[in-house]
Amino acid sequence: MIAQALFTPAQQKLLGLLFVRVNQGFHLNEIMRLTGLGSASAQRELKRLHDSGLIVSERIGNVRRFRPNRECMIYGELSSLVKKTFGLVSVLNSALAPLSKVLNVAFVYGATAKEHEGMDTNVELLLIGDNTSYGELLSRLPVAERILRRKINPNLYSVPDFKRRLREQQPFILQMLREEKIFVLGEEEDLNGVMDSDVKFESDLNNPKFV
Repeated sequence: MIAQALFTPAQQKLLGLLFVRVNQGFHLNEIMRLTGLGSASAQRELKRLHDSGLIVSERIGNVRRFRPNRECMIYGELSSLVKKTFGLVSVLNSALAPLSKVLNVAFVYGATAKEHEGMDTNVELLLIGDNTSYGELLSRLPVAERILRRKINPNLYSVPDFKRRLREQQPFILQMLREEKIFVLGEEEDLNGVMDSDVKFESDLNNPKFV
């Protein structure tokens, strides 16, 4: 609903392509093929985005390629909005929605949650929940991988297993908690709620303590 209120369907398709796969430029024919937009609609929206400074273009050989303008003053905000409404996060949310009752929280982390992500970067996805399995999870990810054209690396933990690893201060868990995260299911409060009352991850990231 948020995406529909802010952007037309054509704009969603175009922004979703350009701002999810930020390190790759696309020429007009690629944009039409990947988004399903007609020539007139694609050119009209590209002109609007280009004239506003949200995207830039460069001619390579006989074709002009379009990509997001990282120097634009609202690039970070727009990129985040696209991810959360109809980009990466939206695709993952749709794939995981049937498991929302058995997953406490799911989020992307690492390079996936940062601006320098690109189409050749695997999607790092961490999930915590009970009564689900890798088999059930993996059956729902191929569609998302086809849409994103990126490999998804899921790390699935049961709540007891995640708590145990946290108490043991396993390096991967500590590093993941330090990094930027973009939530697909749940939010920061849900992640905090997974932790035992006697296991508190304090905010000093350079010297984490468990009490």
